[in-house]
Amino acid sequence: MWGRRNASTNGSSAKVAGTPKALSALDDLLRQAEWDRLSDADRTALLSAFPQREAPTLVDAPATPEPGADEQLQDWVAGLVAARMQPELAGVVRGWLAAAPPDAHLFVSGSQGQGRTSLIASLAREAMRARPAQPDYCYVPDPAALDRPTLLLLPAGTGDDFLRALSDALGQVCQSWDGDSDDSGDDDKSSDANAQQSVGSNGASASQSQNGTAAGDKTFKRGALIAAFHGALTAVAPKEAAAYLDRLRGALDQHNANDTTPPLCGNDMPIGNVRVARDGADAANGAPVVVTSLAQTGLTDALLQANGGVLILPAADLLDSSTWTQFAGALKSGTLALKSGWPPLPLSVRVALIGSADSYRALYNNTEDFVRLFRYEAWANWDVAWGRESEAVYAALAAGVSKRYGLPPFDASAVARLVEENARRVDTLNRSRLGTNLLLPHDIALEAGRAARTRSAAATTGADVDAVLQQRRALQSMNAQRVREAIMTGAEITPTDGTALGQINGLGIYEVHPWEGRFAVPMRISVTVSPGRDEQLFDIEQAVSEADANHVRGALTVEGYLTQHYSQNGPVNAIARVRFEQEHGATGGDSASAALLFALLSALADAPIRCSYAITGAVGQYGEIQPIGGVNTKIEGFWEICRQRRAQGERPEGGHGVLIPTVNARDVMLRPEVAMSIAHEGWFHIFPISTVDDGIPLLMGLSPHDLHERVQRKLKRLHALATRTHSSL
Repeated sequence: MWGRRNASTNGSSAKVAGTPKALSALDDLLRQAEWDRLSDADRTALLSAFPQREAPTLVDAPATPEPGADEQLQDWVAGLVAARMQPELAGVVRGWLAAAPPDAHLFVSGSQGQGRTSLIASLAREAMRARPAQPDYCYVPDPAALDRPTLLLLPAGTGDDFLRALSDALGQVCQSWDGDSDDSGDDDKSSDANAQQSVGSNGASASQSQNGTAAGDKTFKRGALIAAFHGALTAVAPKEAAAYLDRLRGALDQHNANDTTPPLCGNDMPIGNVRVARDGADAANGAPVVVTSLAQTGLTDALLQANGGVLILPAADLLDSSTWTQFAGALKSGTLALKSGWPPLPLSVRVALIGSADSYRALYNNTEDFVRLFRYEAWANWDVAWGRESEAVYAALAAGVSKRYGLPPFDASAVARLVEENARRVDTLNRSRLGTNLLLPHDIALEAGRAARTRSAAATTGADVDAVLQQRRALQSMNAQRVREAIMTGAEITPTDGTALGQINGLGIYEVHPWEGRFAVPMRISVTVSPGRDEQLFDIEQAVSEADANHVRGALTVEGYLTQHYSQNGPVNAIARVRFEQEHGATGGDSASAALLFALLSALADAPIRCSYAITGAVGQYGEIQPIGGVNTKIEGFWEICRQRRAQGERPEGGHGVLIPTVNARDVMLRPEVAMSIAHEGWFHIFPISTVDDGIPLLMGLSPHDLHERVQRKLKRLHALATRTHSSL
């Protein structure tokens, strides 16, 4: 077996038969994109699948954006994601727009950068173009009670002119109602003459009319004014207003006959237009599609702007209980109250909320109406299959970035590096999936293109992309440098050479934002054993309440492994004390359970573990090594520590390495410089293991049979000691 850690040699043991084979070929360590290996004809054919639309340029852009620029950008983004990245989401949105009941709204969950807003807005505009524009809602005096408003619906765009004419005409009627206005003008005299002529034709002479009472004169004049008012408005008003104007004339005639002043005179007339300015929402473009947030637009204004069409809002805007109550009330009633005492406005709007899983849960759990109102749901894809078609999305994105910002075009190698980097950031299946967050490749492409422009390059290349990625990591490396410095100086005791009994290097990820700042370092896990009346795994972290649920789950699984493997041949009377000694701010969780088990077996078998290897993986009760997350970060983190130790002259027998679950081999997508080092230098190894028995020869230089026999013998001794101690008591 391997020598002790502080021995002068590193041990010399022949390789145990059946030791798992390390991943060493470059193709095993990363997957390279196809884009830069395709022919020009193939690339052109793949790009032809995208709509021939371009992102609006920002080069020499006017200070005031052109109308429709946001819509053009949304349509371009939608063209990128609809077919390849979010086809299922696009299908749900189309179905909702085409066939859903008008009171059934849509919730779309996902993360930033997936194109959800642009996709929904673009598809909604396409659907709404075929629908008529919402009419102007005009508040006008109610003929039944002229001091109160009623609603008059007029064709879109006609309300302002009609209400202006109505207000002016009613103002003139009110001014002249009691005959005390000096500003009657020639029109009034002409109206009087016409009215007198009309009366004379009915059998009354002019002299009789002139000799009438003062009251009769007023009634006569008012009638003439009302007739003139009605005729003038009818000539210019939309035909949809004709019936209202007839009823309004009748009401004024009744006040004239009763010699009473209309109540709209002397106070503010109940006139108003609630038509709002909408980008692209006039009659030519159909029903409105409004994309906004309540930080930019009040809820009432947002609902007004989208009335008759589609409103797209961030779900987080509605988490406030009072806002939700107002919003849900408007949707359920189908009305919108604008002013106390005025009739509510008819509301017909379809709402799409865009939010995270957290906002969905908050609305689902804390509101009574959410489930009934938002009966349609769609969940954006976090990743998609990695193939030529999905690589083409990145090529189209890079081309759009180049045009939008006036940058050198991206060659095939630059597109390939964007693809590979985005694959690295997928949670799992890094060698077969690509992420759908297009903000990341957009920003990297923009930085790389600007660097290429700075050096007056004809094209943006893969080297430009690599330089951007290295700079991003360097700028976010402060935390990693501090922790690694503590390890290298010995402030944190984390050996990577020799052997140690009951001690092993696990791997913990230090979660830092942004993504470039996250890193992993080895954390030493140690186990001691002693006699006990019952089997017990005493977790020190758990005892001091520093462990999370995953950590506790891992410890309990290790207990299950001991029971399954060793209690069948006799009682297990042992207490094992576990300590995660060098956590560096991270918590050893379920993914450290394999390391914990190996340290325990080492302590029970008196078989030292080689410190030049680290392990990550969850363990099952039957000894299977189960997959974990962050495998690339963990491999790269241990490689970095070992590289620095190697630069100081450390040369352990068999080199350095990491044991990972076999299933996680599908996720190995290392940084190119790390992959090249492992493939060509030969001092660092990655061993996929499927079971605990696979790892025993690598870590302890023993066959699984020999190690299990040692453990059994140790357990028998501990049982004897525990029994003797108990009997003496």
